[in-house]
Amino acid sequence: MTTNWLEAGGSVSPLPIFYMVPFAFSAYLSFGIALICGVLFLWKKDLKYDLILVSSAQVGVVIGAITIIVGMIWAKPEWGEFWDWNPRETITLIMWLIYVGLLIFRDMLEEENLKKKATISAIFGIIAFVSVPLTYVIVGALHPAPRETSYGIGAGVFLPLNFVFIGIISLILIYQTYRINNINFTLKRIRKVKMEEV
Repeated sequence: MTTNWLEAGGSVSPLPIFYMVPFAFSAYLSFGIALICGVLFLWKKDLKYDLILVSSAQVGVVIGAITIIVGMIWAKPEWGEFWDWNPRETITLIMWLIYVGLLIFRDMLEEENLKKKATISAIFGIIAFVSVPLTYVIVGALHPAPRETSYGIGAGVFLPLNFVFIGIISLILIYQTYRINNINFTLKRIRKVKMEEV
C-alpha cells in the first residue's frame, strides 16, 4: 500500500515560492512601467513612450505566465491540486488575460494612424493596471495560507536576493524588447515611405 509523502511526515519545498513571488512582483513592475508610459504618452504624445508601454506589457505577460506556472507547480503538493480557483489565483489569471488582450487588441489596430493606435493603447494600459493591485492588496488576504511548506534557515536571504535578481532581469528584458520594437517600428516606417514613393 502506497503512503502519501505528506502524510508520512514529508514537507513541501519552498523553492517555487522563492521564484514565484519575485516573478509576480516583476510582472507588477512591468505593468507599472506600462501604466507610467501610458500616462507619459497621453501627456507628451511621444511615440517612444508607446514603444516602452508595449515592451513592458510584453515582458509582463511572459513573466506573469511564469508566475502562474510556478504557482501551479507549488500548489499541487501544497493543496493537492494545480488550480483551486481561490480569489488571488483567479484575479491573477484575469490580470494576465487583460494584458494579453491589450497586446492582441493593439495588433488589431490599423498601423496608418500611429498616434491614434498609441492613444488607445495608453488608455487601455492605464485601465488595465487596475487589475494589478486587485491581485495583491485587495484579495491577498483571501489567498490560502501555506500548510505543508517547510522554510529553511536561508529563506530570509534567498527571497530578497531573488527579488533583486529577477527584477533586474525584467528591466533588462524590457530594455531589449524596447530596442527590438523600436527597430521593427523604424523598418515599418521605412517600408511605408518606400511604398508611397513607388
